[in-house]
Amino acid sequence: MNLVSVSICSRRTACAALALLFGLALAFALLFGLALAFALGTAAEAQSAAATVAGRVVNATPDTTGGNGTGGAVAGAAVTLHMQTLETQDSVRTITDAQGRFRFEGIAVEPGVIYAVSVRYQDALYGEQVSLREGDPPPLTIRVYDAAYDLDAIRVGASSLLFAGADRATQTIAALEIVKVVNDSDHTFVPGNQGPMSLLRFGLPPGADGLQVDTRLLGADIVQVDRGFAVLGSVPPGTHDIMFTYRFPYEGGETEFSKSFPFGADSLRVLSPDEVLRISDADFGEAEAVSIGERAYQLIEAAGVERGERVSVRLSGLPRTTLGDRVGGALASARYEYVAPVALGAFLAGLIPFAIWRRRRAAAQAIAADAADAAADG
Repeated sequence: MNLVSVSICSRRTACAALALLFGLALAFALLFGLALAFALGTAAEAQSAAATVAGRVVNATPDTTGGNGTGGAVAGAAVTLHMQTLETQDSVRTITDAQGRFRFEGIAVEPGVIYAVSVRYQDALYGEQVSLREGDPPPLTIRVYDAAYDLDAIRVGASSLLFAGADRATQTIAALEIVKVVNDSDHTFVPGNQGPMSLLRFGLPPGADGLQVDTRLLGADIVQVDRGFAVLGSVPPGTHDIMFTYRFPYEGGETEFSKSFPFGADSLRVLSPDEVLRISDADFGEAEAVSIGERAYQLIEAAGVERGERVSVRLSGLPRTTLGDRVGGALASARYEYVAPVALGAFLAGLIPFAIWRRRRAAAQAIAADAADAAADG
C-alpha cells in the first residue's frame, strides 16, 4: 500500500474552503515557528550547563500472588536516553539497580535537541520526553506493565469519520478517521503472538489507497492486511488516539461507503461538510444539520457498534467527472499531493480535539529507531 497524499475536492466551494485551510495551516506554521524560536533561544542560554536525568522504573501491574505488587522495582532493565535534532540522533544507555533506579549525568544542554528516555520491558516499549530547558528535571517514574496477548482487552471507545472532500477529476473521496483505542486492563497488549488475527486491525472501504497513519504508540509500524491495515505496536493501559487518512473511489452521483469495525465502537460519529456530499443511513437514521464554527455540516451519530460489524453509509450529491477533468486530473493530483495532509490537519483541528505535537513525534521516532537497533543487536 503506497503512502501518498489524499485528494482534495476541485469544486469552486471546495477550493474556497481549501484556501481557508491553507490560511489556517500557515497560521499554525507561524505559531510553531515562534514557539520553536523561543525554545531555541531558551536552550541557547542554558547551553553551557550540564544536566542530570534520573528516575526509576516500576512495574504497575498488580501482583497476582497475594501482595499488592504496584510500584514494584524493575531491576536490570536497560534504559536509553535519546538526543535528537532534525539532522542527527544519539543515545546512551544504563541499567537499573536493584531498586529500579537509573541516572544519566553530564548531559550537555544544546539548542534544538530533543531529549527522551525509554525502556523496553516484556516486548513492549515505554518512554517519555524530557525537558532540560530549566535545568535538571524532577525524578522520572517510568511505569511498565506485564505483557498480555489477548485482544479481548482492547476496545474502541469513540470512532469519528470525516468525509473531507470529493475530487471530481479523479472520482475519489478523501476521508479522515480518528479512533480512540482503549485498554481497560492492567497489562500491556502486545500484538502478533497468535498470528494475524491477534493484530490491532482497522478496516478500510473497498479500493482505498493513499493511506497515512499517525499514532502516539511508541515504535508502532503499519502493515497492510486483508480489507484494511494493522498497527504493529504495543498498547499500554489507557486511551490512545490513532488518526488515519485515505481516499476511495466512487462512480456516478452517489455511492455506498462500507467498512468493518473489528473492535466495534462505543460511539460512532460520521461528518461531512454540506458542500462536499450528502450522507444518510437507514440503520442509524438521517443526518442532522450542525454548525462547526461558521461552516455547515451533516452529522450521523450511533452507539454500540458491535465487534466485527460492517457499517454502510449512503453518499450522494457527488460531483461527476467531465472530459476536461480527466485531462487535467494528473496535474491537479500532483499539485495537491504535498499540501493535502497539511490542509486536512488544519481542517481537523477545528472539528475534533487531536494534538500530535511535532516535538513529541520526533522523540517517539528517536525512541523507535534506537529500540529497533537494540532489538537487532540483541
